[in-house]
Amino acid sequence: MITVTNSQAALRGLATVFFLLMLLTAAVAKAGSFSVSPVRASLSAQERVVALRVSNSGTEPSSIQAELMAWRQQGGEEIHEPSRDVLVTPPIFTVPAGDTQVIRVGLRRPPGEDVELSYRLFLQELPAPMPEHFQGLRVAMRLSIPVFVAPVSGQVTHDLAWRVRQGRDGNLLLSAVNNGKGHAQITALSMQLPAGRKLRHSGNTYVLPGADREWSIPAQGANIAAGAELALSVKVNGKDITARLRAQ
Repeated sequence: MITVTNSQAALRGLATVFFLLMLLTAAVAKAGSFSVSPVRASLSAQERVVALRVSNSGTEPSSIQAELMAWRQQGGEEIHEPSRDVLVTPPIFTVPAGDTQVIRVGLRRPPGEDVELSYRLFLQELPAPMPEHFQGLRVAMRLSIPVFVAPVSGQVTHDLAWRVRQGRDGNLLLSAVNNGKGHAQITALSMQLPAGRKLRHSGNTYVLPGADREWSIPAQGANIAAGAELALSVKVNGKDITARLRAQ
């Protein structure tokens, strides 16, 4: 009888997982590679149509389906719903390898009176026919860019109200409510603790008008007492903003 120890069994298991991952990696075939420029569309009563360029940097043609959805946020969740307020043409197109396709996004409804409207444009790569005897995986790209519609009243801005507290897991819970009438794009933030240490968080988060967001930031073992003052540094819509917060 051959006896296998727990250590030997674990090593064999790891070897099996590694082998399967290698097979999977070898089988993946990228279906294409496309990008869109600009990465955000802005519409208004004066500019009801904008043009976007979809470029294919891959070695094969990319067939892409474009779809516009109404966009709102509720309870920290992203909600997308079908809408014909904004249309994109053409809705389905093929971009040859190394080439560019121009698409147009057009506003079909009147802008809001004083609050910015928000939509999302989704660009989904359509799977190409499978070659005969192909046994791998095809990876289809999906991109999403925001589409904002300025209100009749003109340019609007955000108005963020910040709060911070320490959660039961020890992480700092930083929240923001947007009381303004325009979106806030948050691309970087940091919290300086009373002892001087900085906690950083990176990403790309939007807070739409009337919506709220919360970030869970590891406190790295620091205990923050209620009433302690923390310094917040955040980049909102490309601008650096600072604020002093007291932990709740």
